[in-house]
Amino acid sequence: EMMKLGVTVLILFSVSYALSSESVFRGHLLGYDIPPPKVAVSRVEVATDYFTQRLDHFDPSNTIVWSQRYYVNTEYFNATERETIFLMIAGEGQASVSWMTGGAWIEPAEKYGALLFELEHRFYGVSHPFDDLSTENLRYLSSRQALEDTATFINGMNQEYNLTKDAKWIVFGGSYAGSLAAWLRQKYPHLVQGAMSASGPLFAQLDFPEYLQVVADDLALYSRECVETVKTAFTQLENW
Repeated sequence: EMMKLGVTVLILFSVSYALSSESVFRGHLLGYDIPPPKVAVSRVEVATDYFTQRLDHFDPSNTIVWSQRYYVNTEYFNATERETIFLMIAGEGQASVSWMTGGAWIEPAEKYGALLFELEHRFYGVSHPFDDLSTENLRYLSSRQALEDTATFINGMNQEYNLTKDAKWIVFGGSYAGSLAAWLRQKYPHLVQGAMSASGPLFAQLDFPEYLQVVADDLALYSRECVETVKTAFTQLENW
């Protein structure tokens, strides 16, 4: 068993090395990577703030709270004409302030006079409920808790900015965060009037071969031989 574990680790290390080589970065050939949003010059300063969240939204006896980082841009907000709010849900990574002044959502934000927010996901960036990532602490890292974080944040901002019941919240997200956006709209239709889910894997499943195909495609950008080598190695492990 220890030998099998060692071989598995070696395979995963080799895959990691291939994906972090000079030829491939985050699954894209260097020079062909998806660029960050272009940052426009903003007339107002993008603000960084922190929202107090409960650690466990499903246990009333748990009174532990923590600080969740968010960004806000009020440059386009026109509350006299309509109350439109755009919320970017950050996924499994640090929230990027560049989204506050760049990206495809800026044009409709200007058009509809939207207030812009970006909310960092719990346990990522600086939004950590704990100082360590022990197994005991990581049980609070879940999409269910993240959805409750976002719904609580929306209610909090409605009060903070004195928004009326007619305020229209539109949430945005890509990949995992795209799933959160769609689920939020489904679970809280009274809070969220629309969701833009880009490439969101909405239907959770234990056997998810489509994801492995994405990994294989990324490896193939480095080397088709690498894909076949990894496939052969895992077949040998399964037949051990």
